[in-house]
Order: sequence, then structure tokens, then C-alpha cells
Amino acid sequence: MSEGINTHWLMHYRVVALVNQCRRLIRDEFGTRLSLTDPQLRQELDRFAARSQSRELARLMDDIAREAGAADAPPEPEKTAPKRMYRGQPLPEPASETEPGRAASPKAVIYRGRQVRG
Repeated sequence: MSEGINTHWLMHYRVVALVNQCRRLIRDEFGTRLSLTDPQLRQELDRFAARSQSRELARLMDDIAREAGAADAPPEPEKTAPKRMYRGQPLPEPASETEPGRAASPKAVIYRGRQVRG
């Protein structure tokens, strides 16, 4: 997975709130502004947390590791094919044809009130 701004660990509201608290503490202690769009944000947070004298920053980093740890877990592979969904509702399975070149039954097609086929 690439380490861009779309990393999975930063897509949770709770983690973003914790990261913002860490950024505020780092800005107050070191005078450095960290950007949420930085691809190396997590490594920078770890680096500053290791250098910091603040226990609050260490606690916040532990919370981030706990919250983001569940988000970083690889998804479990699905055992069955997923159901086709449309607007949150499962779609019925398409009916299989008995003969591939022939339709099951001819259907009348009506266009503007007139039958055009069938």
C-alpha cells in the first residue's frame, strides 16, 4: 500500500482527532508544524514522540497506535463471491439461459404505445 494522504489509518475520525492533538503538542514543544497531507506523517509523529519530554504526547501516540492498529489490519479474504448490490439492496441473481444463442421467451417490446417487436 502506498503511503500517501489516503493511507487507511488516517481515515478514521478518532485517529485524526488524536493526530491533531499530537500536532498541537509538537508545535508547542518543538515549533514544527506537521501537515496531515505529509506522506511520512506517522514516522514524523513517532520521531517527535521519542524526542519529546511530554507524557501526554507519549499517551496520545499509544492511543493512535491502538486505534490505527485495528485500521491497519489486513482485510480478511472473502470466502464467497460478494452479492451484487444496488443502492444498498441486494440484486437478484441473473437467470441463466438454457441455450446460449436463443432467448428463453420472446418478449413484446412496446415503444410509445405501439408494439415494435415480439
